[in-house]
Amino acid sequence: MEALQRIEGRLEAGGPVILDGAIGTELERLGARMDQGVWCARALADRPDLVHEVHRRYIDAGADVITANSYSATREAMQRHGLAAHFEDWNRRAARIALEERDRSSRSGSVAVAGSVSSYGRFDALDWEPLLDHFRAQGEILVEEGVDLMILESLGSIARTVRAMVSATKDLGVPVWVALSCLRDRDTGAVMHGIEESGEASHVAETYGPLAEAVREILSVGGSAVLMMHSVRDVTEDAVKILRGAYSGPVGAYPNAGYWTRPNWAFVDQVSPDEYLDDARRWVEAGAAIVGGCCGVGVEHIRAVADGLKGS
Repeated sequence: MEALQRIEGRLEAGGPVILDGAIGTELERLGARMDQGVWCARALADRPDLVHEVHRRYIDAGADVITANSYSATREAMQRHGLAAHFEDWNRRAARIALEERDRSSRSGSVAVAGSVSSYGRFDALDWEPLLDHFRAQGEILVEEGVDLMILESLGSIARTVRAMVSATKDLGVPVWVALSCLRDRDTGAVMHGIEESGEASHVAETYGPLAEAVREILSVGGSAVLMMHSVRDVTEDAVKILRGAYSGPVGAYPNAGYWTRPNWAFVDQVSPDEYLDDARRWVEAGAAIVGGCCGVGVEHIRAVADGLKGS
């Protein structure tokens, strides 16, 4: 809890708090096999050594928060792909690996571990009670293992699903950071709640409604911070301003670079660490207190951000 107290104190002062970068795409870079059904969760069974290595590298790079590799280990996805028997074990393993790397680090007192509770799978079609049950089941396991906080990673999910994520986890005794994906409407230029991974290369673009409205609706249920996740870098600054205007608590951003070609990541739209730091400085000026990276954004990007923002 010492690390969490330090992070919460820094957030009260306006930041910066450095979140880690991608887990799945860093595992892929290191040679882990990505699974067609459960993506990077497969590494928890096949290559736990690489999961350890990814967390260790982010800690060494200066991250204040590292995220357990539980994103794609949702009960819904694992049931659908014949892996239901491993749901509890893989989530416990994800938390334990992250906690072990934190605890053996010389920075153990300043690094918090976040459990990723996600909507990876087909959650938007579920009724309300099954939604709550799925999300709470994952959250309870991660909290039982000792994570310091939870990040609700709602990539590509409608507001109703994200509300269920918050409702299911807000009373588990740890802070809940709510992460939303967004995009810029190509006709109006407005920043919307939705998903578009790459403005140049991805053909997937789904819009759910104005980002500000989604934030107000979702955060009215609960939450300790709101972050923009897994969205193109070019929309990030404007998205942060909208989050800042719609929510009075801490705001953050962790965009991506590239797009998913299931089960692998297309490493396009790449950005240098120095360029990423320049972007991050603009996000902080716009109101972001938490800065990290999502798919395609790796260890050297986080090192540059940690060195640059903490040293400035």
